[in-house]
This record gives sequence, C-alpha cells and structure tokens, in this order.
Amino acid sequence: MTIKNFLITVFISLFLSSCTEDNDITVPRNLQEYIDVSTNTDLGDVFAYAASASGSTTLTYVYFAPEERATDIRYYEADSLNVDQLDFSNYRRQNLTATNVFDGKLKRFSRSGSEENWCLVTYMLDGELHKSNPIRLKIETNPTSWTDEVTIEFPTTLNPKFTWSDFGVSDNVIYFEAISEVDDDSFVSGVYTLDKTFQYFDTANVESYIDVSESPDDLVEDTEYLFTMMAISDDYWVNTVIEETFVPRNLEEYVTLNDTKTIEKAFAFAASSSGSQSLSYIYYDFFTGSSAMRYYETDNTLVDENDFSNYRRKMLTDEAVYGGELRRYSRTDDAESWCIITYVIDETLHISNPVKIKNQTRPTEWLTDLEITFPETLLPNFTWTDGTYLENVEYLEIITDSDSNFLSGTFTEDKMFQYYDTSNVTSEINTEAPEALILNEDYKITVMGLSDDHWVNLMIQETFTVE
Repeated sequence: MTIKNFLITVFISLFLSSCTEDNDITVPRNLQEYIDVSTNTDLGDVFAYAASASGSTTLTYVYFAPEERATDIRYYEADSLNVDQLDFSNYRRQNLTATNVFDGKLKRFSRSGSEENWCLVTYMLDGELHKSNPIRLKIETNPTSWTDEVTIEFPTTLNPKFTWSDFGVSDNVIYFEAISEVDDDSFVSGVYTLDKTFQYFDTANVESYIDVSESPDDLVEDTEYLFTMMAISDDYWVNTVIEETFVPRNLEEYVTLNDTKTIEKAFAFAASSSGSQSLSYIYYDFFTGSSAMRYYETDNTLVDENDFSNYRRKMLTDEAVYGGELRRYSRTDDAESWCIITYVIDETLHISNPVKIKNQTRPTEWLTDLEITFPETLLPNFTWTDGTYLENVEYLEIITDSDSNFLSGTFTEDKMFQYYDTSNVTSEINTEAPEALILNEDYKITVMGLSDDHWVNLMIQETFTVE
C-alpha cells in the first residue's frame, strides 16, 4: 500500500468513527435530537440543582445524584435565559467533566463563566436516557450565599439537631442536608427536607435520601463532622449553602468520662492577631508530658461560662511558641465566645480557666511603645502604659533572645518589670532561673496586658540591645 493510500484509509476510518461516535461534540446535536433517538419515552427523573462557588461570580457548581450504574453523564446548556426552558432543542451539550462530591453520592459539574442560562443534566441507566429538571443559573443576579450560621443542639450526644433560617429569602422550596467526616471527607448521610430543621437520624420530616440503599452509621464521639445544607429554589438554584463543623460530646461529658482522674487548673489566655478581628490566638501554659490537648468553645458569650455543658470541642491546630514554654491555638472566626483548654498529664486532667474571646468588642492593641532603661548593667528595666482599654488586671512579660529562645516569663500587677528582679513578680512560667543577659546582644520583650476574663487587651513587642 502506498503512503497516499494509507493516509486516505486512516482518514476515512477516523471520519466514520467520528460520525458514529454519539458524543454531541464531534457530531453537533441539540438535546431534543438526542432525546428523539432514545429508546425510551419516559426520561426518568434526575434531581439536579446549581450554586455559585463561594465568593465567585464566574464559577458555578451543578450538582446531581446519579443512580448506581449511571453512564454517559452529560451537561447541556441553553444559549440564554430568554428561551423556553422546556424546549429541549434550545440546549447544546457542553464538554464538562463530572467530579465526585460526598464519596460520589453526589456529583457536580464545574462551569466557568458569568453568563446566566438554563442548563440540565442527563445520563444513561440500563440503556435508557434519564434527564434532569431545567436549572436556572443566577450567578450574577443572585449569587449563592455561603455561611456557617446554623444552630446545632444535642438532644443526645450522637443525635445532633440542626436548625437554620432562610436569611430573608422567600423562594426556597426544599433543603438538602449532608453530614460527612472532616478527616477523610467520607460521606455519612444525605437527606432532603421541606423544613428548616433536621435531626440525625430522625426520618420524621425527611422527604427523600441520596443513600436509599444504606442505613447511616451512628456518629462517633470526639470525631469532627461537617454539616452541609443547601437551600434550593423552585427553579433549582441554590440560594444559600451552610457549612459548619461539629464534634459530638461536650466538655461536661468529657470530664465525666475522665472521672477517675484528678482535676487540676490550667492557665490560658487569648489575643486577636495584629490588625485582625477574625484571627485569634489562644495561649496555654504547656508542660512536658502533656497529651490529649483539646480546645473547647461555646456558641456565644451569653452563656454561663462555668457550665461545661455549654462547651463543644473544636478541632483547631496548635503550635509551640516562646521556646515551647507556651503553646497556642489559631482560631479564625468573627464570632465571640468563651473557650477552655484541656490536657492530660499522667492521671491528671488539666482544665483551664474560661477565656472570653473579644475579637470584635476589644481587638487586641499591638504596640511597640515602652520605656527601656538600664539602672544596672545587664539588668534592663521596662515600663509601659495601658492602651485604649483600661481593664488590665495583670501583665505577662516574656524575654527572648535574637533566635527566639525563651529566657524569662513573669506576671506582675504593675506596669513595670526589671529583669532578674522578682520583688513585684506574682508568678512565673519559667521553671528555672533565667540566664544572665549578654552585653551588646539583642533581645526582645513582649508585654501582654490581661483583663480578668483572660483576654489580652494590650500586646507590646520591642527589641533592645543590652547595655
């Protein structure tokens, strides 16, 4: 065979293959034409809906729940909203790929663009075509609101009840609620309700499930879960998405579980990050041998801070600071609350004082203004004044070297501290006598002004050279 004849043969084969390939990409065809060649007239019932990505007016997620054995999943879209959404000749296939959500119990297409059109989803099941309802994309005129505002109550430890509002929206007709494990994103349950409430796993108000063939497992204490709710309108646009984590078992239940251990007090305090009203740091005194460190938080500041049943565990990350003499959790949340730290040493459970997080009403002032003098060589004296909030009842002074190694940590009730002079020191966080400073070396002092609810109103940080 000549090269010319070989190329002609290859071209004809490719042409015939493309003509027979039923993908509506190589062979342009609208949805109605696709339906016309379908072997079934009952097009099934695919429930699908769409939401804009959080904070975006150019990315849309189109969700649907495929039945098992579904194949040839497709996404179709009209050219505009100004068409008859039930005239399927107006829909053309778009070459998008469906990805798994909640272990594949849901799938979603990710669609880029700010245009608002009608769209729908199809797939084949046992040789028959199934088609979704038309979905109105409203990414610009009504972008989806993403929030964490949901009330979570625990009638029993493992049966949380979720209640939410419509946030002023009037056209929500059905709500989807899913629970998944945060650690591995594994699916636990998914239901639809007509009510703005759902209790795990009470089916009294459940309209349908996305896990029909499975009974959900019991929740597990001290495991972090994610609650997701989507409020869906009558044109299948998601007006609101709620995402909030929760952990079954409150602090009171945890203390009861450890009733054979000795209880001792731990020390903790908190400050907002410089210039931020959402990022807060929760510090606690750390001891060698500590384990099972935990962070607990209330829903708000209006509860009784001494009632441990008001505290729910939050899975925050902590890190060592000041040479490991302290550790701190980083909390990103605008809301104010009470918090408590716990940890275990041998057979002793340490529980901190309640700390009031006041990142909105009393954001920590970060300053560099303090006076440093040397009345004696190598023994600097530090004095300072309060900032805006005159509520400080004690001050923590921490000295570190230029490599951030911890040297000294002391508490005073005075706005003055001299290195190595403990005459006005009420307590210390260092267990050994601090090292002598070195002449002409650089060091750093941090002063924190604490209120009686253990919030840091004032944070002063300054470097100095020893004289």
